[in-house]
Amino acid sequence: MVYTIEFSLGLIFEIQAIAISIIIFLYFLQNPRIRLKRHHYSWLALLTLNFFKLILDLPIALNFYYQEKLWPESYIFCTLWVWLDFSLSCATLYLTVWISIERHLIIFHSPTLFEGRWQKWIFRIVPIIICLIVPPILYFNLIVIPPQCTNIWDSQTLLCGPPCYSFTGFYGIFDFIFNICAPLLITIFVNLMLIIRVIKGKVSRQQAIEWRHHRKMILQFSAITVLQLAFSSPLVTVSFIQMTVMPSFMADQYSTLEYIFYYMPLLLPATCLCGIPELVKKIYGFIFNRRTNTVTAGKIPSARQKPANSF
Repeated sequence: MVYTIEFSLGLIFEIQAIAISIIIFLYFLQNPRIRLKRHHYSWLALLTLNFFKLILDLPIALNFYYQEKLWPESYIFCTLWVWLDFSLSCATLYLTVWISIERHLIIFHSPTLFEGRWQKWIFRIVPIIICLIVPPILYFNLIVIPPQCTNIWDSQTLLCGPPCYSFTGFYGIFDFIFNICAPLLITIFVNLMLIIRVIKGKVSRQQAIEWRHHRKMILQFSAITVLQLAFSSPLVTVSFIQMTVMPSFMADQYSTLEYIFYYMPLLLPATCLCGIPELVKKIYGFIFNRRTNTVTAGKIPSARQKPANSF
């Protein structure tokens, strides 16, 4: 098996990512007051979207690395897999952009902006719905019913090779710019502006900005943003160079960059968990208390054992 290391590492990270995601979901289900905080809506939507990628998209990729080809080999299966992968990845980028903007609104605007029935719909529900609905519809038209071309899939290639619209000029450029590059650049810009405003506010000691109150939220999503940029930027940069300057640039390493990109959803649950110190303490307490009880129970018989030379 050529992809032994890729498959083994991917499987290990897949198991831990699914387990951590389930633990986080159970934690919020058992604490409804925490779940209803306004900045958790989009955050939980992102984690839920990532969970669907873990259980629907990544197992197909792992099977590809295990068998060194796609199974089952069919045009319909390739089409659905590519549509699912592109839709989930694009929706994740959209949600990341919205969460970045939402943090600005929460930190630098009045809390009344999110109060009221219509404000809740506009600033909580509607953006999330748009982020989740637009990508599947867009890629359904580009991949499932492609305009002006016919997909030719290769079962020996990850994701069956690129869809045909990426070679048709306008559609490929439009998708790359507006669905990949633009969300990444907007996320970088918005987060840089947030950092600048927070530092400026702390230096000028503006009490209107409650840094301690928002610090956890800022650090948590900053870690998520760094994770996303770290694993997506290399692939996007190489793709941009191939499309504009040198088509053969890092062609032999492109499959490796595609594999690295999968670690973004694999590491996202652990990154989110680090931003929930209450849950981390419970997990550590459960693990170490259980180990302590096990060790103590193992020592009880020896402590009560009567010496052999005693009467």
